Amino acid sequence: MNNTKRFLSLFLLPISAVFAAPCKEAPRCNPPEKPQGWSFDIGGDYTWMSFSTPPTYSGSTGGVVGKLTYEEPKAFFGQARSVYNLGRLSSSKNRATVHEWYSEFVGGYCFSPADNWMITPYAGLGLDFLSDHHTGYSTIVPIQLSYAIYYAVVGLKAHYHWQDWMVGLQVDCLPTFNQYLRVKGLSGEAWVLKNRTGVEVQLPFAYRYAKNFWLELSPYYRFLPIGASNTLGLPHRNLNQWGAFITFRFFL
Repeated sequence: MNNTKRFLSLFLLPISAVFAAPCKEAPRCNPPEKPQGWSFDIGGDYTWMSFSTPPTYSGSTGGVVGKLTYEEPKAFFGQARSVYNLGRLSSSKNRATVHEWYSEFVGGYCFSPADNWMITPYAGLGLDFLSDHHTGYSTIVPIQLSYAIYYAVVGLKAHYHWQDWMVGLQVDCLPTFNQYLRVKGLSGEAWVLKNRTGVEVQLPFAYRYAKNFWLELSPYYRFLPIGASNTLGLPHRNLNQWGAFITFRFFL
């Protein structure tokens, strides 16, 4: 009888060890943490810019971008984002140096219709300061135009994540409510321009290369319309931007 018990114990011990092994490895099988909570983005951007009104100026610009975001499923969403661009554009007649800085502050709510999906409608305010310095040509003297554009932001962003990847879509409507123009050399207050509506579309792709660190590439198109001035006899202008943001994101 003792020999039988000893044989069973020797036989069952390795079997129990085999079945117990997955339990020891279970912590390694936990899914990665979801990209949510507070995050900070910093990076750069490249843009091909077209600034219309005869003559049309075009060329490449570059700059920096930064974002501070709070995002949780079924909770409040908030984001502050800022972009600075600079570059030289050229036309068939002369050149222009462009400096642009814009910031947007938005808030909304994050819906989570499925485990890996997040859909967020939001609204807020934005401001865009644009400096456009033209060189002279023919009988036209050099001129520097400075725009201050205040606008609302009404948008929707959605993203899907799995393991260490994330893909999304962001669409913003940008109706302006105040546009001002200052012309260097002309005294007096800023000239008021007519309001128009712009739009921006982004297609972000992100990859997690460390626990809380992500690398994101976000191609985008941005259309910002600048109103006309009947007083100055200036027609409206269209600012078109095709580019991409490349940012490093850290989740706090």
